[in-house]
Amino acid sequence: MNIPIYAQYVLYALCLATFIWAFIKFSLLRSMVVALANIIFGAVLILNLEPSSPGLTVTLMIGFVLIVLGLWGFVLWIKQNLNQFNDQTGQNETLESWWQTVRAFDMILIIGLFLRFFVIQPFYIEGPSMNTTFQDKEIILVDKVSYRFREPVRGEVVIFVAPVNNKDDYIKRVIGLPGDTVVVERGKVYINSKEIVEPYLSTSGKTPENAARVETKVGIDEYFVLGDNRPQSSDSREWGLVPQRNLIGRAIVAIWPFDRAELITTPSINTK
Repeated sequence: MNIPIYAQYVLYALCLATFIWAFIKFSLLRSMVVALANIIFGAVLILNLEPSSPGLTVTLMIGFVLIVLGLWGFVLWIKQNLNQFNDQTGQNETLESWWQTVRAFDMILIIGLFLRFFVIQPFYIEGPSMNTTFQDKEIILVDKVSYRFREPVRGEVVIFVAPVNNKDDYIKRVIGLPGDTVVVERGKVYINSKEIVEPYLSTSGKTPENAARVETKVGIDEYFVLGDNRPQSSDSREWGLVPQRNLIGRAIVAIWPFDRAELITTPSINTK
């Protein structure tokens, strides 16, 4: 028998409503679902880690805590079911105590994940391409909201998905904006035929004078980016422009090591 599509939707809605009602009404069902969810999510976190994963230690700790909380709740749930026909007030209190603990931890984790994916995230710098502005193994925070409301500004330090390898995230400085013509030659950078002054570059960080000349016309929704340590940076001179869709956010504050902690400002890039 074929069930009309609208009737299927009604059936799905009723099933979902019944589950939500049971989840709220019956603490045992709620405890079982939350305990299993913690175990599964903790295991997924740990199993998907790689040695190069950022925040490896913190993620391992979170995954371990989730699994422990889940197993603890699942054991309490089994004990409660085995003794459900007896007067086990103490056991009910133990299960409720577990629920309060795991609810608080999970809520903090959910809020943290929301902030991490949509608002702000840490970024671990690898390599010397941004010396001396940023050092290898330095940790910064990335604002992921600003570029939803405005375009990048020349001079901002941005983090983006690498055009050459979508598994990597790069950190560079925005030099060329849409419509610009960028020329790099004899150790200098020109925007629309005018040489720019780059106060963030050290003497050793400038492009070598004998490097090959690069000329690029920046298209719509594209950006020309360079590292602050030009001799050791893989950037737009090598692999081209960064599409706007690849942008993750802008660097806003350095947090580690503590002796280098500071707000990250955008310098004025003037022409000579």
